[in-house]
This record gives sequence, C-alpha cells and structure tokens, in this order.
Amino acid sequence: MERGKFEAPKKKKGASTNNGQSRTSARKKDSALSRLWPVLAAVAGVLVLVVGILILTKDSRKNPGTTSMHATVELHGMPRAELERRFSELDMMIRKDMVVTLTPEKKSGLKTTSKDNEVIAKEEPLVLTLPDVVSDVHLDLVQLAADLNAGVGRESDGTDSFLLDPRDYLVFNEESLRAKIDEFVAKFGTEYTEATIKLEDAPVEETVPEESKPDESKPEEEEKTPEKLMTIHIGTNGRKLDAKVIYQTVTDAYALALIAEHPEEVMQPSVSYELQVAPAVDLDALWQRYCKDPVEPVLDTATGEVKDGADGFGFDREALQAALDAAKPGEDVQIKLSVLKPEVDVDMLRESLFKDILAEAHTDLTSNYNRTNNLRLACETLNGTIVLPGEIFSFNKTVGQRTEEKGYREALVYTGGQSKPEVGGGVCQAASTIYYAVLQADLETIERAAHMFLVDYVPFGMDATVYWGSLDYKFRNNSPYPIKIESSVHDGQVHVILHGTEWKDYTVELDYKILNKNAWEVVEKEVPNDGTYHDGEVITTPYTGYKVVTYKTLKNKTTGAEETFQIAVSEYNRRDKVIAKIVEETSEPTTPPTEPTTPPTQPTEPPTEPPTEPPTEPTTPPTEPTTPPTEPPTEPPTEPPTEPPTEPPTEPQPTEEPPTEPPVQPSEPSEGGDD
Repeated sequence: MERGKFEAPKKKKGASTNNGQSRTSARKKDSALSRLWPVLAAVAGVLVLVVGILILTKDSRKNPGTTSMHATVELHGMPRAELERRFSELDMMIRKDMVVTLTPEKKSGLKTTSKDNEVIAKEEPLVLTLPDVVSDVHLDLVQLAADLNAGVGRESDGTDSFLLDPRDYLVFNEESLRAKIDEFVAKFGTEYTEATIKLEDAPVEETVPEESKPDESKPEEEEKTPEKLMTIHIGTNGRKLDAKVIYQTVTDAYALALIAEHPEEVMQPSVSYELQVAPAVDLDALWQRYCKDPVEPVLDTATGEVKDGADGFGFDREALQAALDAAKPGEDVQIKLSVLKPEVDVDMLRESLFKDILAEAHTDLTSNYNRTNNLRLACETLNGTIVLPGEIFSFNKTVGQRTEEKGYREALVYTGGQSKPEVGGGVCQAASTIYYAVLQADLETIERAAHMFLVDYVPFGMDATVYWGSLDYKFRNNSPYPIKIESSVHDGQVHVILHGTEWKDYTVELDYKILNKNAWEVVEKEVPNDGTYHDGEVITTPYTGYKVVTYKTLKNKTTGAEETFQIAVSEYNRRDKVIAKIVEETSEPTTPPTEPTTPPTQPTEPPTEPPTEPPTEPTTPPTEPTTPPTEPPTEPPTEPPTEPPTEPPTEPQPTEEPPTEPPVQPSEPSEGGDD
C-alpha cells in the first residue's frame, strides 16, 4: 500500500460518506449520532466496497471533463494517529490557489463557416485564478478530532482503526467563491450582437471667407455631391460563461483532489464555454448597397473616339478594411463616402492615344490590276482597326471572307505546288506587311505561317500567308495601350502604320540568317509540236528553296545593353525551271521510202538555256530580295510543277498569295505560300 492511503480491510465496517451536493460547511455532529455510530458503521461497511465507484460516477455526471480522467485512491481504515496525520497532509495540500482554464467551442446546433471556425480556433483560453485567501478552502480538523473522540468511523472489530472520508470535512467560503466567479463572468462573458450600419450626412467643414470678392471670370464649380458619414458598430462574439457550471467544477475539483492519486492535476480543472461568432462586416455588400463604381472613359473601337466616363460615390475600401481589422468587438468605425473619380482622366486619355508611330512597313506592288484591287479592298477593311490591350487581332476575322459580292477578283494563289486563279488572290501581301510592322513594334505573334515559296516584298522569313478557313495571321496587343492600324494602297505600295502610345524603353532591330539553300535546276519537258509552246519556252518559273531563321535584337535606350532572341524558322520550297522541248510526231510508212530528190532539212535543236544564278545571300535584311529571271511564255502553263513541294504529305490547302503574275507576265515578283 502507498503511504497516505487509508489502510484497512475492504470488507470491514466504516463510516458513511456524505454524497450531498453542498460541501461548503462542516458537518454538525449531533450527540444522538454519537450514540448511533455502531449502527451507522455497520451500514457503511456494506457501502465501502462500492464507495470509490459511487464517487467517480457521481463526479463524472457533474463535470465529465474534470473527474473522469483522474484516478482516485481507495478508502481504507487506519489507526487514529495515522488518520489524523493523513488528514493534516491533505489539509496542507488543499490550501492552494486553484487555476481554472476556460476554452471556447462553437455554439451547439449553430452552423459555422470556415471563418467562424478560424475565429474560434484563435480565441485565447480564459484563465480564472481562485486564490486560497478567497476560497478559504481547508479541512475542518477540529471537527475531525471531535468525531474521532466520539468514535465516528471506528471499525466494529474493536480495534483502534477508523475509516473516514476527507471530503466530509472539506470547508470553503461559498459566498466569497461565488462572488469571485460572478465577477469573472461579468468581466469576460459577452453578449452576441451583430454589426450595425448608420449612414448620415457628413458635417460640413467651415471655411474662412476671403476678404476679396470672388473672381466672376472663373467658371462656376459643379455642384458637389454631399459627403456621407458611415458609422459601423462592430458586432461582438457571444461568450457564454455559466457561473453555476464554473462553481460546480471548482467545488468538485476541491473534493476530488482529496482522493486523487495526482491532486496537483485536479487543482487545475478546465471548462468549455460556447462561443457564437459575430459575422464579419461584408465590404462587398456595403458597397453594393451604398456605393456606385466610377465609370472609366472607354475607347469606341468602331469609331476610334474616347467616350466620357462618370464619377462614382463610395469609400476607400483599403482604408475601411484596415480600420475594421484594427477595431475591437463592440467598437465603432467611421468612414466618409464621397465622390470617386475615374482612374483615367478622359482628357489625358484623348491626348495620349495613338500619338506615337510604333512601327510602319511599306511593300511594293506588282503590276496586276486584279491583285491590286484585292489588296486595296483588304486594306480599306483593315484601315482604322483598333486592337485593345491584351486583345488578339485576326486577319481573317477582320477582313472576312474574300468574295465576288465584296468586289474581290481572281488572282493567282498556290495550291499543291502550282499556280491557279482564285477570288481574293494576293491579299497575303497585306498580312505580310502587317506582320513585318508587328515585328518592328515587338508585339506578340500568336499565329503565322510562311509562304510556300520565298516572297520578295519583305525580308527573308518576315512574311505571313493567309487563306480563308485554314490559314490565319494573328497577333496580340501586349502593350498597355490601344493600337490603331492604318493601311492603304497607293503609289505602287501597300502601306501599314501602327499608331499607339510608345511604352518600350528599347529599340528593335530585325535580322535573318539563311541556314540552307536549295538551288533550282532546268528541267526539259517534251511537248507536241502543236503550236502551244515553242522549243525552249518556260513552262514553270523557278524558285530556290531556303531555310531561314529570323532574329530580333532589343537595345536598351538608356544603357545600350543588347539582347537577341530568335523569332521563327521559315522554310521555303524549291521549284525547278521547266522548259518545253518540241517532239515531232512520226507515223509508220506503208511502203519503203523513196530516195528524196533533195536532202531533208536537218532540224535545228534550240539551245538549252543555262540555269540562272540563284540569288546571293544578303548581308543585311533586304526589302526586296531578288527573284530569278524567267522566260516569258506565250500561254499560261497548264501543267503543275514536275516536282511537288517538300511539305509533309497532307491534304493541300491553297494559299492566297501568288508567287508571280500569270505566265504571260513573268517579270512580276512572285509570292507563294505553304499549302
């Protein structure tokens, strides 16, 4: 047995324990009770076997969080001297301050949001300290001695052995203890309230009148919208502290400490309380109810004009949020509601838009009426197009389908490696001219495809081909300002100018490098002598194949630092020069030929035209790469090129840009594209 426990046989008779609810005063022993103690001791002997269980059961029902987790000693009888010594030790142990910890939990049956749970989790536990001088807790050792003298708790076997419960001698100042707990509850307990909003006219600030008369020449000021003052009363969290529960927990802890194996733990009980969280002030809801957003001036992309904005009315959201975060529950927060101006000044916007030329490109036309007509129609549609910041420009979407109803005519396009006329042919030059300008402005390319064959109106690798329904050219306006496209056809050129607001602190230089060149060759094609072609006539014009990489170099305007980036890799097909070789038709004679009276004329073989030297690699980006000269045919070719393009074997898609005018005008520059 541990020292300090009541040591006595379990089945021996002993005194009955007091299981009443109040232990605030010592038992008053009646003299008649002294005479009846043998009877009471006999009854207690029966109950002593289950007294420990009854104690635990009773206390756990009162406060499960306080008693059920602590093990208790079993009461045993011991000699009087030992029992008095043990009670004296317990009296010294109980005379200590008690510390009660109160932890929050959500109100039962109430739905809580994640923010509510976060508030509950952050709620610091409350600590109630009950000093010994307040509770005046102790054991009534005087009453104990009197009871022992009267034989209370004496064992029935006649020995000097007693069995008494120390809790029956527990004494504390109930009035003082309740007053201390009530004071704590009044201080820290709070009533749940929601936030309230009050809106009233803000007080007018008085100004000192000027001595001089107002200048009548000044324009009258616009009538100001009166300011409002919003007062927000912060809601309070409902902290429900129950004084009765706290009191019962404290008294149970005192009693349990007398029979607990670890009384120091019992002297630090904990109690939970309900916390109802007041909803936070919803700034969005406040704004929607009392405020109005300012309307920013906007650019009409159809007309290019800037539309006026409008003033708003409201509060500074950041300032109000900071004030609410700093406020304590139950406090008032005030903020003014006044006129809110748009962030963008309409006059400054009008002055800043399209004041700079971001880039421009000018490409030479060929002397073909239909093709020039198509380019003029496309540029008229493109002219004035406004691309807002972050917006993606699409050539096909902007120009639309090229149809006869819109005035487009037939001009050459490439499909499957051969030229053929289609409505709208030639508009690829407009797309290429825009692409060339976009590269100089350093805007973001979204979609671009190179032509099937090299074109000569922009530098190598800086062209773009389009075809309705399959190939498109797109770029994104990655500048912070709108961009307006100015496009036209005049003076033998396609003109594209990008107007905007310069935002770059660097300049852009473009360059290219030829990675591979595949020169064309002369190929003879046998044709009948039916007058369609003459010997040596050009049937198909040639193109040298190229693989080209394009670069841009960005140079800082202030420091001069340079950084080079690769733009794209473009591949252009080779196409051989096909010339006609006349073949005479012969028939099998039915009779042997007779000796001619005169020798037959020996047919003269036309000289073979040596291949033209392919264009030399330019050292700087040319505006008009040289195209190989061609032989002018008398009739348009009807046969496709003898060698198909070196593209992947997919279903060919025609491209709207012709490499040359029809074979009757081979001197014009060529402009093909991938199919």
